[in-house]
Amino acid sequence: MREGSPGRLLRAASLAGVTLIAVIPPSHDVLANPRADARMCATQSEDMADQRIAACTNLLKSSRLKGEPQGVAYAMRGLAYLDRGDIPHAIADFNQATTLAPDFAPAYQNRGNAWYARGNYGQAMADYDETIKLDPETASPYVNRATLRRDLGNTAGALEDFAKALSLDPNNAGAYSARGELYVRQKDYARAIADFDKALTLAPTLGNYMRRAQARAEAGNLDLALADYREAERLDPKSVAALTAEAGIWRKKGNLDKAIAAYDRAVDVDERRAGTYQLRAEAYAAKGERKRAMADIGRALTLSWSVDLLKARASLRLDEGDWSGVVHDTNAILKADANNGTALALQGVAYARKKDYAQALADLDKAIAVDGKDALALGERGQIFFAKGDDERALADLSRAIALGQPNPALYRARAAIYKRKGDIGKAIGDLTAVIARDPRASQLYFERAALRQQKGDGDGALADLNEGLAREPNNVAGLRERAAILIANKSYAKALGDLDAVIRLNPHDAQGYYRRGLAYEQSGDFGKAVADFKAALARNSKDDDARLALARASEELKPAKTRNLSRDKIAERKDDKAPVSSVPTDKKMLPQRAGAPAAPVQPKEPAPASESASASTAASDSPSQAERQSKTSASAEPTTASRRPVHHDPSTNSKPVSRASKVVWTDARGRPLSAREIREIKRLMREQGSASRRQAERQPPRYYRAGNSSFDQIWR
Repeated sequence: MREGSPGRLLRAASLAGVTLIAVIPPSHDVLANPRADARMCATQSEDMADQRIAACTNLLKSSRLKGEPQGVAYAMRGLAYLDRGDIPHAIADFNQATTLAPDFAPAYQNRGNAWYARGNYGQAMADYDETIKLDPETASPYVNRATLRRDLGNTAGALEDFAKALSLDPNNAGAYSARGELYVRQKDYARAIADFDKALTLAPTLGNYMRRAQARAEAGNLDLALADYREAERLDPKSVAALTAEAGIWRKKGNLDKAIAAYDRAVDVDERRAGTYQLRAEAYAAKGERKRAMADIGRALTLSWSVDLLKARASLRLDEGDWSGVVHDTNAILKADANNGTALALQGVAYARKKDYAQALADLDKAIAVDGKDALALGERGQIFFAKGDDERALADLSRAIALGQPNPALYRARAAIYKRKGDIGKAIGDLTAVIARDPRASQLYFERAALRQQKGDGDGALADLNEGLAREPNNVAGLRERAAILIANKSYAKALGDLDAVIRLNPHDAQGYYRRGLAYEQSGDFGKAVADFKAALARNSKDDDARLALARASEELKPAKTRNLSRDKIAERKDDKAPVSSVPTDKKMLPQRAGAPAAPVQPKEPAPASESASASTAASDSPSQAERQSKTSASAEPTTASRRPVHHDPSTNSKPVSRASKVVWTDARGRPLSAREIREIKRLMREQGSASRRQAERQPPRYYRAGNSSFDQIWR
């Protein structure tokens, strides 16, 4: 039994018994068996309350009991009524007892217990005071008064009475138990457990094991608490309280199957107890078996209709998304209690889910007016304000709900979004961290925190979160793509390519997937695969300018190294010679010569006049057409690394001239023969440049600049 309950308090007080036989004169003439009735009347066994009442009544009908003995008989019958739970008859008998035997202290003590049971604490305190006044050397009235003081919040007075009781009776198990309960309320679990240990040494009862188990559980030692509850079950295998308490420990340990098994045993012991079905329904709901949970709540409601059960069913219906069912249950509650804050909160949540925000806000406002600490109502109202964009009021409600212990992850995520909008990334990350600490199973939370950490510049933290999120949801395309981007930045190309392969496998039409994989290939030096991926990205999204630029860049890298560097090398050479690029005519740049013949030196022409140079040079000015002409001239100058020149006949050699059909050799400016691959590339560039020049000429006539013109000078430079 629970410490401090009226029943326990009454039993503790019943220790103040009296030997009624000593004050009842024997009278065989009046009573057929007066001694048997006297012994039964004086018995204090609770399970014999009816027999005790009958025996005391027989004695009181005797005309021989007068004065104090008659008062004692009334006191003993009153105690029997009290044990049976008949408080009115008990108080009536105690009144008679105190009138007939005003110095009989147990009558006052037990009447105080009866007043306590009725909730009349003032009368109970007066009777305990009178008991102590009449009998200051007995421990039990101090224990009773200490218990009452404890319940009234007078901790110092209660501890004083407990100490006095134990000084009078060091072996009073009830005093240790009651004081241990006081320490539990103060969260002083070490002292509480020490007192319960002493109580169990003196009285190893089911109640004392239950109390110590409660203290151990609240102190966080669930295994020892479980051991105590099992010992209590051993003492009384049919104790529903012990079985349900054991189930509660299993729920705290997260083992819902064992919790449900314990509730099953409790139902087998007493299948008419509605509270057990309600507790099992909660366990089923926590396990996700809502149909079984609803069945248990329905069974409980058939046994005992109550507001608490309706609240439980409404909460289950809310979890199931049965908004109409929630409103049905809350309306039933509100008919019985129009100001029931929990019902108003549940109804407000249901209307919010139905998107009837006006009605939802009205109900939630009423719920908060009834109870300003209703975390459910505050949290839901905060989410409505958040949805409406009212960040200030949303932040106030969400913060209050979270401070009150509302565990809904949506509240933290909404507040994190508000903090993010306000630019407070640190607090946003803190909220998501709090949600993850409560339930680390949701992958989306890690992805959201990764984005915030990346925004804050914490690449390592973002990568860790992406790893956690993808471990829970391996096929999350966005997560794979973001992790690949971080890995590329860290130059972990192989891992990045693995993620991007998965992205493309999961979504073959994802242009960004191909584009990012192309970047990874490009940065790892595999330009062939990079070009293929950039082309695939453009095939899926032809407007992707980034992919187009990347393709051009990677394609350039695929060209032969010598070809890519020809133009740059030639320009560097001419800069060294301080000669303008256009000083060597184009027709002198490619000179084929006969095999075996010595290379003829290249003779540069005299520099053309400025106007002719400007005319020959088609480099552009600031206008688009000028830029195109500059590009044309630069392109036409590309093949300057090799020259094709006519073979001249030298009469002194007395040899025949070589026909143009003879074999020619392509060489660079230094006379080195070019490979077939280099020759093909040069010819291709010449063809492309010629086509571009013709198209440009058709579109716009050339523009000419005089020497000294500022634009001309700029172009020349």
